[in-house]
Amino acid sequence: MRRISVKRAVMMEYVIIAVLIAAAVVVAVIMFGKNVSKEMNVATQAMSDAKGAENSQKDIKSNVSSDITAANDHEKAMHNYDNK
Repeated sequence: MRRISVKRAVMMEYVIIAVLIAAAVVVAVIMFGKNVSKEMNVATQAMSDAKGAENSQKDIKSNVSSDITAANDHEKAMHNYDNK
């Protein structure tokens, strides 16, 4: 009987580790998904058209400040910094 409960306990530890890894992957995709997608598009364009990739890279760099501003505004709205 003891042997079965030990196996179940070890299996549960593996399940917990798998759930934590899955949660970390989901968070990483949510945080970095948009940027990774943009960079993959640039890489794809670079393989087919060097000028197109250069233009896409310039577009990404030009939108950085507005993306940062939007992210900061969203963070402030989520934490209600202005309402204290």
